[in-house]
Amino acid sequence: MIKLVDVTYYTHLEYHKPEQVLEKHHLVTRYAEFLRDKMQVQFVKHAGFEGFSLHNGLLYNFFKGINKFRYLPFKANRFISKQQPDVVLVQGLVFPLQVILLRMQCKRNCKIIVQHHGELPFKGMKLVFQKLASKCVDAYLFTSAGNADEWKQKGVIANKQPIFEVLEASTNFFALDKTESRKKLKFHTEGNVFLWVGRLNENKSPLTIIKAFAQYLNFKPSSRLYMIYHTTEQLDKIKALIYADEKLESAVYLLGRIPHDKLPLWFSAADYYLSGSFKEGSGYALLEAMACGCVPVISDIPPFRKIIENGKYGYLYKAGDERALSKTLCGLETSPISPDDVIGHFNQNLSFNRIAEDVYRACKLLVH
Repeated sequence: MIKLVDVTYYTHLEYHKPEQVLEKHHLVTRYAEFLRDKMQVQFVKHAGFEGFSLHNGLLYNFFKGINKFRYLPFKANRFISKQQPDVVLVQGLVFPLQVILLRMQCKRNCKIIVQHHGELPFKGMKLVFQKLASKCVDAYLFTSAGNADEWKQKGVIANKQPIFEVLEASTNFFALDKTESRKKLKFHTEGNVFLWVGRLNENKSPLTIIKAFAQYLNFKPSSRLYMIYHTTEQLDKIKALIYADEKLESAVYLLGRIPHDKLPLWFSAADYYLSGSFKEGSGYALLEAMACGCVPVISDIPPFRKIIENGKYGYLYKAGDERALSKTLCGLETSPISPDDVIGHFNQNLSFNRIAEDVYRACKLLVH
């Protein structure tokens, strides 16, 4: 049986109890619950305390650390080495010194895999260390192989290094009854209902969404757009656009922050999930939407393309192109995608079980 240690070097200094860390990381650790008969998995986490915890049959080991580039986790890495793992899975590409030290402390037959979580390459001397650390890495995990292109262009990842497409996380969300969900949220419209969930920053491109939706309202004036967000970088610009257009003012609802456990109700009530991101590691809100049967209308970027299988389970448009999005919106009913198909695709290809299968496949190929 393959022995895997999953290590997170980022330190949650604000957490002093195991359950706090477990709750924070449950979407990226639950995959291990589906590997009990194939792999022996344990976790190493960094927080404001030291100790261990057994949860759902999985062992979590906690070490104190600091969030400094130069942090050298001798104690944690020594512990990892003593476990004699076949594979160590490092979460994140921004810990080059820690990976170099890990390679020095572990046996040569131990394989090191590093998983991408949306990070970008460093600059200057830090980039040099990332290149050095890459020589210690046996393989990388990306949601989409296309996300590795920038890392290759910067000379961090060599063309010959194995890259496996593995989601960084999944979700526990599931679809609720649409009619009941709409009643609870008091939706009163015969048009399509669109939902935005994300930060209101430049990368998420909410202004593109608003401008395209304004054009779409000329085609489907009874449609509605609900926007849930927890940061407000471009909120003033969004409000200016909305209040300058009577159609937008009556059709767009700025909801702000909604408790995370209430999101399944919103995803289940909506027809379509809208996103305009230029870059993403994967897309947590996208996965949550699909789990609830909310059909994606999203920007054409590598992870999104991978998640919806090149448009088979959602609609793609050029990022930042409001005309392309408006055209896509106006054509939704000419090539409909079934919410049930979206849910089925999620359950088969985007669930924790699928992540477990993909992690196992990558480890097996490296170890044997």
